[in-house]
Amino acid sequence: MPRKLNPNRRQKFLDAALQLFVSQGMANTTTAQIARQAGSAAGTLFLYFPTRQDLINELILEISRLQSEHIHALLIPGQPAREAFFTIWSGTLRWFLRHPQMYQYVLQVRDSGLIDAAVIQQSALYFDYYYTTIQQGLAEQIIKPYPIDLIGEFLYQDLVAMMKILLRQPDASQHETMIFQGFTLFWDGIRQ
Repeated sequence: MPRKLNPNRRQKFLDAALQLFVSQGMANTTTAQIARQAGSAAGTLFLYFPTRQDLINELILEISRLQSEHIHALLIPGQPAREAFFTIWSGTLRWFLRHPQMYQYVLQVRDSGLIDAAVIQQSALYFDYYYTTIQQGLAEQIIKPYPIDLIGEFLYQDLVAMMKILLRQPDASQHETMIFQGFTLFWDGIRQ
């Protein structure tokens, strides 16, 4: 009879991997260190994640799922595209500000070639709201008729640039103003 795996222990492994990958870098982090950080043996880690790659992949899927759940909870069905874009923009930035390690991990792996192609496709399913909102903006004819992937990539890169600025700002009371200003720059670039 297969052994039942404890979801709490699984989460401890993911949390430990996130902390170590961000603090030491992925190349400098071993599975033994992850297991030790999680308070477990390396053999136990492999029951949950048979390979290091499985752990790397599962961590990006977990972060994608959590971020997606947050944004989906903020979006209001039927809201105009501009408001949906702002909801995605501000919600993403606020979520990453509350989860800086997750943000750092995403930066490490997004374009690194470290994530399996199938996992990249799977994680993209969590971010359906990007494409839905872009398609809505195109249908409403309020954004320029550029390819969806181009608009999506600009949105992502603008969010990364905005996070760099927000993380350098020691006065958190300035964040909301900066988030709005950053959105205005993004929006002015894509609106008709």
